[in-house]
Amino acid sequence: MDLRKRRSMQLLWKAFFDLMTAEKRGFSKITVDQICEKAMVHRSTFYKHFEDKFRLLEYGLSQLMDQYWEIPLKKRILRPFFWSNDFFEDSESHELIRAQHGDELFFDCMTTYSMRLLKKDALKFIEHSNTIDIPHDLLAEFHVSVMVALSAWLHKNPNRVSLSQMDQYFHRLVNETIFDFGEMDE
Repeated sequence: MDLRKRRSMQLLWKAFFDLMTAEKRGFSKITVDQICEKAMVHRSTFYKHFEDKFRLLEYGLSQLMDQYWEIPLKKRILRPFFWSNDFFEDSESHELIRAQHGDELFFDCMTTYSMRLLKKDALKFIEHSNTIDIPHDLLAEFHVSVMVALSAWLHKNPNRVSLSQMDQYFHRLVNETIFDFGEMDE
């Protein structure tokens, strides 16, 4: 990617991130003009790189999540609550989520984006099983839905159970016996 393009995209993301975190403005209330003003970038530059603020948010989330994907796939899938917490604790992602608490549009966007990535992750993982006779895309959808349901329950019941217990609930609900993990690398 061209250096100027990358620089502009980073300036826009940093401005957007600062508006949402340091200035604690709600995602749903921030305008493209405000982002451009904060980044000291012209509107036309914004639209050269992003269709709208939703695409800028996705770009920024992908930047924040880069290191998460370095955690081995098997660990991310088999212990999602432990590894997610380990990654997010004290991260910029966590700061963003805390700052946007209460902005439903932000959480809808974040959930949709996360579910899409988690489904891809689940599909990669499921491809390694020799025992599954369920359509892989259906199983991946189910896998992600269980994670979302458990996350919502945990959010409503903080400190009620440990992350290890959440991972155990996840496995009991997903029924890990349908997977053949024998040949998959850590």
